[in-house]
Amino acid sequence: MNGPRQPDVVCLSPNDWTGLPTSKQHLASVLSRTGRVLYVDPPMDVASVLGRPRRWAKLRALRRPAGGPWVLSSVALSAGSSPDGRAEFYRRAAPRIRSAARRVGIADPVAWAFAPEHVGLSGLLGESLLVYHAADEPSAMSRHPEAMSRLESGMLAAADLVFVSSQALLDARARTGKAHRLPNAADRMHYARTLCGDPSAPARELLAAATRPRHTPAGLRSAGRPVLLYGGAAYKWFDSELLLRVAAMHPEWLFVLVGPVGKALRGGPLPANVLAVGRKRYSEFPWYVAAADVAIMPWRADPFTRHADPIVLYELLLCGKPVVATPFPAALERGPLVRTASGPEAFAEAVKDAISEPRDSEIAAARVAFGVSNTWEDRAATALALIADAAAVRRSARGGAD
Repeated sequence: MNGPRQPDVVCLSPNDWTGLPTSKQHLASVLSRTGRVLYVDPPMDVASVLGRPRRWAKLRALRRPAGGPWVLSSVALSAGSSPDGRAEFYRRAAPRIRSAARRVGIADPVAWAFAPEHVGLSGLLGESLLVYHAADEPSAMSRHPEAMSRLESGMLAAADLVFVSSQALLDARARTGKAHRLPNAADRMHYARTLCGDPSAPARELLAAATRPRHTPAGLRSAGRPVLLYGGAAYKWFDSELLLRVAAMHPEWLFVLVGPVGKALRGGPLPANVLAVGRKRYSEFPWYVAAADVAIMPWRADPFTRHADPIVLYELLLCGKPVVATPFPAALERGPLVRTASGPEAFAEAVKDAISEPRDSEIAAARVAFGVSNTWEDRAATALALIADAAAVRRSARGGAD
């Protein structure tokens, strides 16, 4: 990765390192290839760790899994869920985080914070620069929206630089004069490695592998009908009513939901042509994408979807898949690469058109080209350039003060 010299980074994340990759894990992974990175997990209580063997590694606190960034975990007797409680937890954890950073050779780091409650660490890590990164709308994701908004105001004031993933997030924070859009991206190397066996496979090979995969997940091998894939959490932003109505209209289609589902889809038996397979490992998901004829994103219109820039959309396009979505901003922003429709009848018609689309069409190649040109390596390089500029401004201001 070319560009400015990479600073040491302490990545403060609300997402556990072992969870499904988000922008936090992706960026930390890319940065760790060429520099020192400490990834700080959110705190977890002892009961939740001991009850899940996958989390036992957290009891070792500081570790470096698979040669990526160093990871620091905090296991407490109880981990509060309120934003103010988390901010206070981080304030008290500052000496421990600084000590861990020194142990792995990190000094004067860039503190890269992904949640408003990380404001509790502002100025306490010996950081050369504080970056705040809003990957989603914090108040829309919290049970305590007022407290989250208050903490974010403090974070916006304290930060030297602000990254946001979507245009709506940028519009809401532009008044700070520090905000820059850093969209989400696709993990090209992961998909190429999984589907092609070569992390540097060119776009044409990636499209061919995603169209005629070498492997198909067990539950889909004998589908014998169009497979419509939804990948990701199907929580309150997911329009389950729309999905079920379209499924009832077209029993000849198989709807496959990969990821956790909310109460609306857990309340009783699903229709015969709706298959919820639950969470899958990151290593498995590309095979589900490749097995799909069409990807669907039936999202409701709400504050979360208005500000979201879903990573899965980049991944679906990277594989050349036709995508049919409700008209939320990120889908509309992709223009002709994504079909949008409202209501069950129009949504079903858009799916019909997508099913009939030739898999090696020019538009499929254009989708792959979009995915290939929007990678986490690109985003890390952009971020480092902006960090270098902000650091220069801060040095100049300090010089003037002296």
